[in-house]
Amino acid sequence: MIAALFVGVLLQAAPGPKTRPATATADQTSHVDTNALMTRASQALSRGDRAEAKRALSEAGERGHSVRALMQLARLYAEEGNAPGASGALRAALALAPNSEDVLASFAELSLTVHAPVQAILTLESLTRLCPTEPRYAYQLGVGLMMAGDMPAATDALRKSNTLDPDRPLTLLALGLAYNHQKLYDDARPLLRRALDLDPESLETLAALSEAEAGTGDLASAERDATRALSRAGSNATANLVIGMVRMAQQRYPEARDALLSAVNADPKSPKPEYQLSLVFSRLGDQASADQHLSQYREKLRALEAAVEALHKHGGGAKQ
Repeated sequence: MIAALFVGVLLQAAPGPKTRPATATADQTSHVDTNALMTRASQALSRGDRAEAKRALSEAGERGHSVRALMQLARLYAEEGNAPGASGALRAALALAPNSEDVLASFAELSLTVHAPVQAILTLESLTRLCPTEPRYAYQLGVGLMMAGDMPAATDALRKSNTLDPDRPLTLLALGLAYNHQKLYDDARPLLRRALDLDPESLETLAALSEAEAGTGDLASAERDATRALSRAGSNATANLVIGMVRMAQQRYPEARDALLSAVNADPKSPKPEYQLSLVFSRLGDQASADQHLSQYREKLRALEAAVEALHKHGGGAKQ
């Protein structure tokens, strides 16, 4: 599972479609004058009355069966940070236009933003079937699967996105992260190096590259790049994890402990630093703390495994 910070980074600039085909979102016929309601909503927004705009759009959607109104209503709710309201409006739009690319895409994006990976994945699997040559949906599916912890399935989706639209830095970063999580560091390293060449300012790519370098045994490069990342963001979870591993190899155990504790604080759901901490405390002669962190490692690992199992039960992700 990837940390919330990484999810936010990966969703900042998802690959956009090269072309955007028209899709069926036409409003159904109704005795309700949806155009008048849409005009009322527009006028209300122009004078800053969002409550009135939402009332008009809600009526146009519920009584007038207007998909257009429901989509606009969802955007208003999303702008206000009201995820349940946005989700409700989009679900209503999906009920009216279940095969609309626009509605499906909006619902998937909202689901990723609010960290609801299962509903995002199921929606994006439909989108990738409807639009198999669209790299954006394959990319977002990969991010959703990473969020849910299904790294093998995420790798397949991200590879497809990279094939459809090669050399996008975020796609390469996401694919590198998926490989890192599977300890496929030799596969991750060239992708992350390429991503950093394309986007030299990416702190997340630099930190992920340092992890891949550590995984391949190149501790000098790992220490250099993790230190560079920490000079820009001292709480970066991945860079602290890497420094902890490097200090472990150097037998500088107190420094390793401090870096790994910082990694845990930055990414509390990750089992990786917990396992390393169990080793560090054992080296320091504190067996009670070593046992505690080993127990936390196992607990967090079980949570990740349960999340993947739940995803498969819902029919998403890799088929077993």
